[in-house]
Amino acid sequence: MLSFKGFSCKFVIVIWNMAETFTYKAFGLIIKSDFEIPELLVFKGLPDVQIKSGKAPVQLKEITKYGVKYQAAKNEFLLEVDHIAKYYVNDGAQIVVEPYKGAVDKEVRLFLLGSAFGALFLQRGLLPVHGSTVKFGNSATIFTGLSGVGKSSIAAYFVSKGYHVLADDISVVNHKLEVVPGFPNMKIWNDVLQKLDINEKSLAEIRPNMKKFQLPVNDNYFNEALALKNIVIIITKNSPGFEYEELSGIKKFNAIKSNTYRYRFVQALEQQLDHFQLLNKLLPEIKVYKVTRPQSPLSLSEFGNFLINTMKLNV
Repeated sequence: MLSFKGFSCKFVIVIWNMAETFTYKAFGLIIKSDFEIPELLVFKGLPDVQIKSGKAPVQLKEITKYGVKYQAAKNEFLLEVDHIAKYYVNDGAQIVVEPYKGAVDKEVRLFLLGSAFGALFLQRGLLPVHGSTVKFGNSATIFTGLSGVGKSSIAAYFVSKGYHVLADDISVVNHKLEVVPGFPNMKIWNDVLQKLDINEKSLAEIRPNMKKFQLPVNDNYFNEALALKNIVIIITKNSPGFEYEELSGIKKFNAIKSNTYRYRFVQALEQQLDHFQLLNKLLPEIKVYKVTRPQSPLSLSEFGNFLINTMKLNV
């Protein structure tokens, strides 16, 4: 205690326990997280979305739909991934992540940036498409289709030829009918890396023993939103040659609906109206193609040239 001319005072030292936070931008959203997400680009600004480590609910109160390992209600979504984590997505503005003991951090982030983000986008009334987006000229083209048809493969081929990618696996369309950039990373199988003459030894595996790798595309990443011009739906066949069809009417509508990322979540989250309205707004402004390619062997260069020349992607 110190005294000064008849009065005394105490010095009290207060130490604030300021937990470290990280701020990023992805898919047009500013994201604040209390744990590091190295896949995303660092950013500054007021957050649209908060990601927290914490205790997820055991069960939602008013469940609209049960699924395999998920529960959904209006503005709420709960996902459980065995041995990895539970994810609680609320109001399109918050994700609570509860990792299980012994879970690998990159696997926890894998499902966070996948299904949990997919539910978040739908809660916000956005259109997530299961596909990869490449910049051609001043517009964006999404390559979509079932898992394994070559969405990321053909996008990686175009990257190897100097084109720029906006997103891989999930491409998000906003209400301005633009594809918003995701993050500068692609998920590529080892056989595709070999075709592109990329050494997998320098890359990190997505999951242990999966033979799928994270391919950084920093120099070929386009980080601004672009008007969506084309959606190309890839399917396979057991015969040589490439075929294509431009879709219209109900076939066009159903094709995009079917390739919405985690479409089964739309009804569960009671987002049918928002989803329908955004699709109807988008349909007149874009072209949708169904492209059939050989199951194997597939020449990425032949496929890439066919897509560019047939659909005039560079025009």
